[in-house]
Amino acid sequence: MSKAESGNGPAVSDADLADRARSGDNAAFGQLIRRHQDAIFRFLSHQVSNRADASDIAQETFVALFRSLDRYDTGRPFLAWAFVIARNKARDHHRRRTALRWVGVDDQYDRMASQAPDPEREVADRDELSQVERLIRALPEGLRTPLLLSAMEGMSHEEIGAVMDMSAKAVEVRVYRARKSLKTQLSREG
Repeated sequence: MSKAESGNGPAVSDADLADRARSGDNAAFGQLIRRHQDAIFRFLSHQVSNRADASDIAQETFVALFRSLDRYDTGRPFLAWAFVIARNKARDHHRRRTALRWVGVDDQYDRMASQAPDPEREVADRDELSQVERLIRALPEGLRTPLLLSAMEGMSHEEIGAVMDMSAKAVEVRVYRARKSLKTQLSREG
């Protein structure tokens, strides 16, 4: 454990870790991933319908991050850049699923996935939480992503704007619209 990791010194910044990883330090890249994997997984869990898909997409995201390190601008937050890649991977996943459904083979993949509930899923199955998750997934991607990044990851509107390539004001409007839509749907469904 390094001095920074043990709490005896300043934490190593994401930019420093990325620079070290670009220079071939695989441990630095591993540290970056460990630092942000939970946030990326949470984000992806709300983008797709099941944890197995979220886990697969997270792995694809980590591979893409590694392959694209030379394009990362260390002047910007690493996590915002990682969310952009995760968002793109989730979109790719949805496009593949749509194509598979169109061809008629999507059901085969659903049957292959384990149906055994894990303890986390049992907790998440509470009625109210399940209803909210369903409504969030039903939001258009342009509203869902800013809401999740704001509410779940605590990102500022400016940071979300960097992820989504839009102004902070546009993000603020989308978060407002997403919350209003959820509130309306919840009141309708009781």
